[in-house]
Amino acid sequence: MLNPLLQVLYKDGTIADNHYQVVSEEGVIPAGDVVVKADQLQLLSQITGKKALFVTVDVSPEDHDFPLNELDAIFIDFAGFNDGRGYSFAALLRRQGFKGELRAVGDVFKDILNYLKRSGFDSFVIKEGKDIHEAAAGLNDFVNPYQISTANQQAGYQTGV
Repeated sequence: MLNPLLQVLYKDGTIADNHYQVVSEEGVIPAGDVVVKADQLQLLSQITGKKALFVTVDVSPEDHDFPLNELDAIFIDFAGFNDGRGYSFAALLRRQGFKGELRAVGDVFKDILNYLKRSGFDSFVIKEGKDIHEAAAGLNDFVNPYQISTANQQAGYQTGV
């Protein structure tokens, strides 16, 4: 599901250790911040720390009524960089009113970070084997986009000329 050892890159360029843990296969909920799958949402009330939901391409926010007001973060899995559903999920969750952290995980690397950021993502787990520091350096490769996005409008970006 998720490699808890991989560090997190935030859209401002900071890098931090991941502090979210997963529920064990036996159903044991760890203390602290926890990420659950869609079929584990009934466990949210038992989590003592921050609560996150792991969303795969098979679990569309359009088809599920996620308890957005109970979640601190939503991790959206990119099974492949050429699969655009994760971008659509992010935009849909923002339109549904989710104000928490959106984190892109899976096949995430430097070349797509600006697109992810423009789609409303706040943080990224860079694909294993890719350099997180190189990815961080590329976060501001494009500072003046030619097309405005809803996420950009909310962040106060201006379009290029």
